[in-house]
This record gives sequence, structure tokens and C-alpha cells, in this order.
Amino acid sequence: MSDELDYVPEDVLEEVLEAEKTIYPRQRAKMKPYPSARDVVEAVVEAVRSFSGHPDEFPDYVLEILHERGFDVRHVTMKRIWRTYENLVRKGVISDRLGVLYGD
Repeated sequence: MSDELDYVPEDVLEEVLEAEKTIYPRQRAKMKPYPSARDVVEAVVEAVRSFSGHPDEFPDYVLEILHERGFDVRHVTMKRIWRTYENLVRKGVISDRLGVLYGD
């Protein structure tokens, strides 16, 4: 008797799952993850390669890249983006293509 209860036809299973969606429509959507430091670094490097425009628009471009990758960018600040950019330039990972760093 337990063998009969273990088997659920695929079409019946799909029907039940669809019905549950209509019964419980207000379930909270899964939250997007916050970007890690590595994610921000990768986005800045990608942005430097493909960005063309005024340096003031650069942080928005980085945020757009992160958003397209599925991250929640509400708490990623411009200061964090510029600090990451500066560190990458000073370490020689990227060149100062935007021309925003002066001196050493």
C-alpha cells in the first residue's frame, strides 16, 4: 500500500504546484544578495573596460552592472566604488582611464 502513495504522476504534481501559487500569491519574493567586495571589484574592472563618458557617471555605470548581475545595490555607495577604483589603480590592476587620480 505504501508503494501506491509514493508515486505521484507528473501532471498531477504540476497541477498542485500551480494551484498553490494561486492560493498563496503573496509569498515574499526571495531577496537579492548584496554584492561582496570581490563582486564590486569585478564590476569596476568590467566598467573600466567598457565605460565611455564623464567620470561623474562612472559609479552609476558600476551600479548598473551589479544590478544586471542580480545584486541588491541599495547599500553600495559611490565612496565604495571610487575607493575600489583608486585601490585597483594604485595596485596596477587597472590604469587610470578616467583620469581622476593625481600624484603618486
